[in-house]
Amino acid sequence: MKKIINLFIVLLGILVFAACSDNIDNPYARESTISVVKSNLVFPARASNGVVEFRSQGTVSASSNATWCKISVVGDTVKVDVEQNNNNEGRSTVVTLHNGTDSVNVPLVQGGLVFQLSVSSVNNSSDLATSFTYAMSANLDFNVLSAPDWITVSNTEDSLKISMTANTTGHLRSGYIKYNVGSYKDSIKVAQCDFDTDLAGDYYLVSEDGAGKLQAFNAVVSRDTISLPDLDLKIPVAFDGTSIAISTKCGQYVGTFNIAGTIYYVYTVFADATVDYWTGYNIGGAAYTAAFDYDINDGTYAEFSGTFGTNEIGTLLFAGCTSKQLNANSLKKILLEQHSPYLLKKTDSKAKIASLEKQNQLKFVLR
Repeated sequence: MKKIINLFIVLLGILVFAACSDNIDNPYARESTISVVKSNLVFPARASNGVVEFRSQGTVSASSNATWCKISVVGDTVKVDVEQNNNNEGRSTVVTLHNGTDSVNVPLVQGGLVFQLSVSSVNNSSDLATSFTYAMSANLDFNVLSAPDWITVSNTEDSLKISMTANTTGHLRSGYIKYNVGSYKDSIKVAQCDFDTDLAGDYYLVSEDGAGKLQAFNAVVSRDTISLPDLDLKIPVAFDGTSIAISTKCGQYVGTFNIAGTIYYVYTVFADATVDYWTGYNIGGAAYTAAFDYDINDGTYAEFSGTFGTNEIGTLLFAGCTSKQLNANSLKKILLEQHSPYLLKKTDSKAKIASLEKQNQLKFVLR
């Protein structure tokens, strides 16, 4: 009990001393010689300026350790200029006012880049002069670094307008708008064509066979069919103007083929590059899509791509069935393998076509 009473007396003494000490002046405390009257140092990402107004009993200087922040003192005002912040992250520093050994810190904050654009590619399925407008939000300037001469780009605070002249080239044309906003750089691919004028017509359907040898079949491309006159087969397709691409689905009936008197009903089947996995007897469950493009060396071409399940489609198979249905009982053999197939238009690049025809090792490989 005595220990408890003694402890209580000690604690009471500490509290009394603390209460009394509140009334004792701190001998080390002193009033600052600098008084900040007004400060405006919260900035947007753009290059900006602000001020700190102060009162002082002496001569004041000011400093900051940020290289992007420039400071000068004029009378009772600190003028602050910040450079544009091109990065996504905001940044901050401190402006320090000095008067002899006395100093006052004033915080400075600058916001970062904010940019949103609702488009990454533009596909115009018409040869007519056309403009498209897209929503955009940017707190820094949108700068076009390069663009084809047939494309004009303009913007407002909340939109981006892409205009193109009429396409009179006779083929699909495409190009990139390269741009930056602050430190962010990207590009927008723009393509323009009319299907009937620029895409439909005579092609080669090019691929490799199972042994890696080049094979090229004559093909006629329309909006709904890829006809293969060499084989008398017709692959059903659909054209999508928004992506400027044609696609076909697995399990499509494409015609009949006669091998040594046996009539086979031919269906399309998709497989991976090594033909370890395939779509089997699935009807319409996977799509193989070829987006059209053009360059000066290859002319107009369209490379097929797609997936089924977790597998990437790498091979188009023509399956021979003994009845007009695709199932385990009717499928008897794979008549043709087309690895990495693509379409190449005949009229656009004579040099490319001549080289292809020279390399073509096709000896009617249906087996």
